[in-house]
Amino acid sequence: MTSHVENEIQARIARVRAEAERKRQERAELAAARTGGLARRNARRLRYQGQTPKEGFGVKVYRRHNCEAIHGSWAEFASCVWPAAEVTGNGPFAALGCGARTVTLYPVLAVALARKRAHDRDGCAPNCARRHQVIALDPGPQRTGAAA
Repeated sequence: MTSHVENEIQARIARVRAEAERKRQERAELAAARTGGLARRNARRLRYQGQTPKEGFGVKVYRRHNCEAIHGSWAEFASCVWPAAEVTGNGPFAALGCGARTVTLYPVLAVALARKRAHDRDGCAPNCARRHQVIALDPGPQRTGAAA
């Protein structure tokens, strides 16, 4: 037979273990909710990456531009966004030189990021300020088929 004290100790141990398990479950649920929230928040960015999630988090997305026209190509869309720039290439990812004087379009994000890294390392022109960017172009929901 067990004494009253031993029963009380076993009951306390069971309560502490149950409380620890409840807190662990709460932490797991909070972590799952936080992860789900991050996934929803970053879903748009992930859609524009097309390759790996790590590469695209620093990529801006341009939707607004200088007119309401429906553009037939990515180059036309980029020329509308940066009217004073020299636009070359074709694709939804733009690698910009300093001051957006040169814009090169690429169909793959990884290639545009490689161009940006090369410009950052070597410079894009004399007097380069090393302020290069990669921009994802989005013609907008009403123009989804325009610049494909």
